[in-house]
Amino acid sequence: MAVKSDHGAEGTPPGAQPVAQPVGLLGVFDFSYQHYALGDLLTNQVNLAIMAIEQGLRQIDIMVMVNPNRPSARQQTFITRANYVTHLDNIMPAFACNPLLRSLQLIRDVHTFNFLIASHDRNGMPMWPDLKAHLRMRQDFPIDHRRINAFHARHGYIPKLSAPRGYEVWARRFHESELARRPLVVINPRQSSLTENPAVIYRDAPLPVWHAFVDAVAKERPDVLFVMVGGFQEWEHRLMLRRNVFIPRACGLRLAHELALLKIADLFIGTSSGFATFATFAGVPYGIVNVEHNFASFAGIRPNDRRYPFAKPNQVLTWNQETTEELLPLFHELYAAGDRATVREGAASIEQGTASFDRTDGA
Repeated sequence: MAVKSDHGAEGTPPGAQPVAQPVGLLGVFDFSYQHYALGDLLTNQVNLAIMAIEQGLRQIDIMVMVNPNRPSARQQTFITRANYVTHLDNIMPAFACNPLLRSLQLIRDVHTFNFLIASHDRNGMPMWPDLKAHLRMRQDFPIDHRRINAFHARHGYIPKLSAPRGYEVWARRFHESELARRPLVVINPRQSSLTENPAVIYRDAPLPVWHAFVDAVAKERPDVLFVMVGGFQEWEHRLMLRRNVFIPRACGLRLAHELALLKIADLFIGTSSGFATFATFAGVPYGIVNVEHNFASFAGIRPNDRRYPFAKPNQVLTWNQETTEELLPLFHELYAAGDRATVREGAASIEQGTASFDRTDGA
């Protein structure tokens, strides 16, 4: 993200003409009608990057609006004036995963927000959603893959999500100094029933199945370290007793750290979730289990299809409730297929002031 220069009162040397900032795409996220949902926010970071690329733009500015008097959409009434700051803090790292991010603003004053976007529109600057769509204060959910699939069909790749800005270096150092450079397999068995706001708990993962899977891999591959990600209340405490499991939240780490570790991981296996979405668009080998059949049309695929159109051979979907007998072969297939050295090194991170971005080529 850009840092203002200290040359002169306006950031330019005395006597020099101010240099105009290059045009970037403005992404507007107003939580009075958009959702606090990690997966949707991450999908829209890819959509924003695609829109910018197709308009010949090299940078993205993100404006996040939270009205303290109306902090959430009607579908998320459990987010209130009293607790919205906690929910906002829990999802802010998603915006820092945009590969073309130049700036990120958080605004809580309605008049300031309205002035900024009205000025942006009046000056003819590119914005998503456009002003007309924004004023309708509606967004369809779930977020579909139509734009992503179409971009991949035309160009043969899609932009990749990065680790939250500044965290990938931390993740690689942490992996080396604290995790002994063990192979990392990130897991996220969904456990909504354990949260303060349970939702569609029929999608929750069967924990005994996952415990048996972790124990079976410990016998076959004791070097592999499972990284259990998710909210502090979503993991079962007996996992802490296993030598092949690391739980970031138990060490005081947060979402940004988890996403950074997932970015450098050898493999992700988990239920369809926000973490699964990050793996989908970050170029990480993955097995996403128990995908909902009604999501197929939004993804541009059919139920029981094994891959998204832009997926690589080591990126797989399954559509039924997982069992230990199914998880083990999935692990063997994907762990063996993954080029772990390539995953570890990763593509070059976005550097400040450059126009490059990560890309993931389909199979």
